[in-house]
Amino acid sequence: MNEQIENFKNMLSKTWINLYESMPSIVFSIIVFGIGLLIIRKLKGVAYTFIDKKSKDPLVSDFLVNVIALILTIFLLIISLSILGLGEITDKILAGAGITTFIIGFALKDIGENFLSGIIMAFKRPFRIGDLIEINGFKGKVINMSLRETLIKTLDGKEVFIPNGLIAKNGLVNYTLDDLLRTDFLIGLDYNDDTQKALDIIENILKNEEAILQYPEPFAVIDELATSTVNVKVFFWFMTDNIKVPGAKLKSNIMLKIFKSLMDKGFGLPSDIVEVKMLEK
Repeated sequence: MNEQIENFKNMLSKTWINLYESMPSIVFSIIVFGIGLLIIRKLKGVAYTFIDKKSKDPLVSDFLVNVIALILTIFLLIISLSILGLGEITDKILAGAGITTFIIGFALKDIGENFLSGIIMAFKRPFRIGDLIEINGFKGKVINMSLRETLIKTLDGKEVFIPNGLIAKNGLVNYTLDDLLRTDFLIGLDYNDDTQKALDIIENILKNEEAILQYPEPFAVIDELATSTVNVKVFFWFMTDNIKVPGAKLKSNIMLKIFKSLMDKGFGLPSDIVEVKMLEK
């Protein structure tokens, strides 16, 4: 028992001596690693500013800056371990990097999926900042994008963070990709009215409305011969390069103008007719 205690004391003594002798290298390695991290952080800001000016794309800039930072951090770690005389450990770390990456990737599958989707979106862009999009039931303006998630502000003022993996796996609607949006609505006319004249009145209103684009040309057509009405469908386009363009308000104004104009000219806009039959017993 005494011999075991003596051996343990000798082991502690040797460990302390080795630690004491290695202390300058340990301190120097920690200093190098800490200063290196600060430099890398500063370089990330400078690199992002430089790359963003060239690419003008936050996702591409974010991706390239993170790749640069990762490479520099790996080199910094290798240098720090080499200062400690742990070159063999460094080689083993690099040799086992593939297995480690697989294990971490499996454990963080969702995070990795979002990150990979962000990389794909960086080079194949379905939308940009400022676009009006709809994804997974959320509709709003794109406020910010990163390699992990996309932030949109919905039309009722909510901020929604959508994982990029969700965007990659679901259908996405971009309302402002080509700065144009078409809208339409129905008007029911009386069967006894002059339908062609009504169509002319409607198209005249569309052609004289400043907010409506004349190319593509607005038009009105008979959509359906319903039970009680001749249903006319009205189509027009407007610009959406600025999502503050009041599309709903514009549609409401056009509908009101057409309604008033048709009523003033004596057109009837009947409601549904319900036929009731009285059966004699």
